[in-house]
Amino acid sequence: METILAIKLKDVVITLSDTNAGRSIVKMKDDEDKILVLDQHKLLLTSGEAGDRIQFCEYISKNVSLYELRNGYELTMNAAANYIRNELATAVRQSPYQVNLILAGHDSHDGPSLYFMDYLGSMQKMSFTCHGYAGYFLLSLLDKHWREGMSIDEGVQLLHMCIQELKTRFIVNTNYIAKAVGVDGVRVVPLLPAA
Repeated sequence: METILAIKLKDVVITLSDTNAGRSIVKMKDDEDKILVLDQHKLLLTSGEAGDRIQFCEYISKNVSLYELRNGYELTMNAAANYIRNELATAVRQSPYQVNLILAGHDSHDGPSLYFMDYLGSMQKMSFTCHGYAGYFLLSLLDKHWREGMSIDEGVQLLHMCIQELKTRFIVNTNYIAKAVGVDGVRVVPLLPAA
């Protein structure tokens, strides 16, 4: 029941992820942070098989850091998204990674942006998106309630609506973690306690 989602707001991108790590019907742990901080202005949300997810994301994280060390500046959001998509597309021909990703971040000239990527290497710039079973329930909710230029408070309220919908629809409930990324960097967004 993996869930990752991201919503582009006026000045930030707000993200949400479940905290479960499991296989089949077994929950291994319930405090897994699936939102990786690539740099101070980029988040990579990950879902998929734990081994592939961790290996691929560490590889991407280290290469993004290496690029910054070699060149003295961060990758733009578009460049980072195309780099990650290219790595996924290259791997599909040899040994595919079973990972689905959302890249969320903030550029000085493009502002907040997010990119949807799947394990086959497809990529699309979006205003809101999600991966996992949550997509069956949340895309219509986001389509109805999202609008251009939403504030962070409105975005958190929309996240709470999404969490409530998941708790209503899923048989097994889980915990969630939310982070926001904007011009000031990455921060954890407090969520209301579970009811």
